[in-house]
Amino acid sequence: MQVLFRVDASPVMGSGHLMRCLTLARELYEQGAGLTFACRDLPAAPLALVPSDYALLRLPASAADETAACTAEARIDNRADAEALHGLLGERHFDWCVVDHYGLDAEWHGLARRHASRVMVLDDLANRPLDCDLLLDPGLHAEPHARYASHLTCSATTLFGPSYALLREEFLCAREGIAPRAGELKRLLVFFTGGDDQGETLKALQALADWRPQLQVDVVIGLGHGDHKVLERLCTAQGWHLHCQIDYMARLMAVADLAIGAAGSSSWERCALGLPALVVVLAENQRELARGLDGLGLAIDLGEHADVSSADYQRVLEGLDAELLRGMSRRAWDQVDGLGVARVGRALMDAMAGS
Repeated sequence: MQVLFRVDASPVMGSGHLMRCLTLARELYEQGAGLTFACRDLPAAPLALVPSDYALLRLPASAADETAACTAEARIDNRADAEALHGLLGERHFDWCVVDHYGLDAEWHGLARRHASRVMVLDDLANRPLDCDLLLDPGLHAEPHARYASHLTCSATTLFGPSYALLREEFLCAREGIAPRAGELKRLLVFFTGGDDQGETLKALQALADWRPQLQVDVVIGLGHGDHKVLERLCTAQGWHLHCQIDYMARLMAVADLAIGAAGSSSWERCALGLPALVVVLAENQRELARGLDGLGLAIDLGEHADVSSADYQRVLEGLDAELLRGMSRRAWDQVDGLGVARVGRALMDAMAGS
């Protein structure tokens, strides 16, 4: 099986889409699939994360892609992007084209069929036409089928809900060695995104320094974090641990009693490890997920990042107790079992076997 992935990543748009594609890619690679990644050559794009065993095609970036407006939700010229990819692929053909990109819609998906027998789309916005054979949305939506009904331009197999969350193997391994939390609060993990352009990491740490400085705190950032030096000084002064561009996130989550972070794809990682969390909305696609996590008692939604202050973090932290943390941990643990990537990989394989 040959699989083409179309996904982008940068400090501005984050790397979550790329990371979940790499997670699925590894599952398929272990099943013998050949893999090709097509990504725009954006400023500081973390394309070194793509293993050398996979082919990597660098699509040209436009002048608009160099600006702060190039967010994950920003629309791009679908035809121009598809033609650029066509120029790089020539006559190559794939069994699947996996698209994880809010800026691409049914126009691009249709053009991609020149190079792929089937198209899979990863989405959670449900805000544009989609032309796909398989649709994956692991989000917490009350009526997911109705939500996408007017956006699907053709019949598609749908994989909805957290049971299809794409988690790396390290999280499944970490889950095997732990249990839901007992409600203590001794160690805290702070991670928003690698770049954290909104500055939430510093805001949260300022609250912790004022609230309970004796806590053990692990702070995770990426290489491109704008507050790196400031955070380094603060963590040194408080005796906290600053981790930069790591590959052991599961280990940190497994030993933490509470996390503070974004309501993005890392929410499923936290749930799989039974880690209670305070979440902040950093982007449009996180808004509904944050509400869903809060509504099911899997996390506490603090709201939009621009509306959250250090005092807000401190106020919510002061309201936590052992019973609340225990309940959050147990519900999160039961919601996500970590086997989603195996289920999705099987769906791709089964579709081929049935054709």
